Amino acid sequence: MSTFKEYADSFELDFNPETLDISIADCDYCIFNGSKPLLTPGGNCLSHPSEGMIRLIVTDIHLIKNATPKALSSPVLYSFCKDILIPGKDNFSQEWENQLARDPFVLIKTVGQSSVQPFHPDQALFAFSIVSLTGLLGKVNEFVSAVMGEISVEESDSHPVHNILRLSYDRLTADQKAAFQALYSVHQAGIVMPLLLITGKISSVEYVKGLISLKIQPEESFSEILAGVARVQTYLGFITRKAHQEKRIADMITAGEGDSIEFKSTLRWDIRAGKTNPAIERSCLKTISAFMNSQGGTLLIGVRDDGSIEGIETDKFVNEDKFLLHLWTLIRNCLGRDFSPYIRTRLEKIEEKTVCTVGCIPSTRPVFLRQPGFDEEMYIRLGPQSNAMDISEALKYIEDHFKSSR
Repeated sequence: MSTFKEYADSFELDFNPETLDISIADCDYCIFNGSKPLLTPGGNCLSHPSEGMIRLIVTDIHLIKNATPKALSSPVLYSFCKDILIPGKDNFSQEWENQLARDPFVLIKTVGQSSVQPFHPDQALFAFSIVSLTGLLGKVNEFVSAVMGEISVEESDSHPVHNILRLSYDRLTADQKAAFQALYSVHQAGIVMPLLLITGKISSVEYVKGLISLKIQPEESFSEILAGVARVQTYLGFITRKAHQEKRIADMITAGEGDSIEFKSTLRWDIRAGKTNPAIERSCLKTISAFMNSQGGTLLIGVRDDGSIEGIETDKFVNEDKFLLHLWTLIRNCLGRDFSPYIRTRLEKIEEKTVCTVGCIPSTRPVFLRQPGFDEEMYIRLGPQSNAMDISEALKYIEDHFKSSR
């Protein structure tokens, strides 16, 4: 059982909907059925680094239980990826040549004609189909030209388009391949249109119009098909969003510390002394207040000065929620509740460790750091450092910097 259709048709999860919960296991968010992890049909845990992805799966699990069509839902896509694609059990390649031989756009590109019978000029959808297919063919030509410019296609007995499509499919991630096979299977959509949709070359509406114009799906199914495509794109959106977030953080770390970026290994743990230290907390608060008093910036907690990953696990909180609770308690107590809207926090997994990003936007009022056991001070950003100001400097800075917000 390794085709998507076979897998989706037999897909079942053994769970009690009243006991489903989300918890953190290792570095991932995990769905629990009571006290045990919820497993895919292949025996793999339903877990993922993205909390949003796991919440989407939990929502769709309840919809499946209520008999909503399941083949394009996130639990099926995720489980097929984890049970079949990642372990290398996929046999879609065995179908590849047969599918190429029947794909209408491949036929147009290779032999100059398609097996599709167009709508008759007297039929209502004639103009609709002509416009739709002409636009899609233009997108296919653009896609082929772009890929030709990106990769080296080796000479072979096959038509170059065959090689381009195969190489493009091979470059998809496992999650994208699961989505591709789902669209291919459920909609009988061929090779080209799902590939263009998954890679963002055509929109969901163009995809559905193509299915109708090619007489693959009836016109009355437009809304139903579009809703299914939306579910697939929502699933892929969490994958893409997570990748973009990780790349953004990686880029900040590569750029190094500066006016708007600073690294802190920990929030409260003194690594040398092996214990918590309020001075370590103050160091983070200095940076946050300085960013808000200046032009804004991002503090990365869990990143060492050299850019390597320490992870907030070193702070020895019971869980990530406790870490965030402690950080926000410090912010509210030492900087003031009124400044909470200027700060955003997010936890990200990097190298199987957790990094906390603290994004700060410029405040419209001066921010003072009032931490028990320390003097009250005002900080601003000067290059890669957070500098304290004496009274006269602070008064002049406030007059010059914040006068526009009065």
